[in-house]
Amino acid sequence: MAIGVWEPESKSEEPQPIDLSQLQRFIQLVRDGHLEDLDNHLSGSDRPAGAFLMKLEQPSWELAEQFSDEEIEHLIRFFTLAEQHISGWQGGKRSPVIWLVKILKKRQAFASELSSWIKSNTDNRYLPYGSVF
Repeated sequence: MAIGVWEPESKSEEPQPIDLSQLQRFIQLVRDGHLEDLDNHLSGSDRPAGAFLMKLEQPSWELAEQFSDEEIEHLIRFFTLAEQHISGWQGGKRSPVIWLVKILKKRQAFASELSSWIKSNTDNRYLPYGSVF
């Protein structure tokens, strides 16, 4: 009888592709004032794709650096509320909010008011800064 060695799947460091037009749609939802009822305004194709976005690692979100500070803030608000209110969109310690906050912090554009807003609109203990480890 031979005994094999189990090796866990290696995580790919290759960033997963993100559809920029989808992010633009999310930004527009915020601009149009649909923060309180996001679930009712998402298109059918955005639902499964959005759940996928909630689990991506940081390298995938580097493309968001091309957005303005205001657009990133809109995405932060969108994903904070989406995670809270849309079933299957829980990101935990890989929430896009964490990666987007890092971009704003790097630009020195992350306001304490936004931090307070995030904390008051989520029960994800990792938001807004991520894991301490």
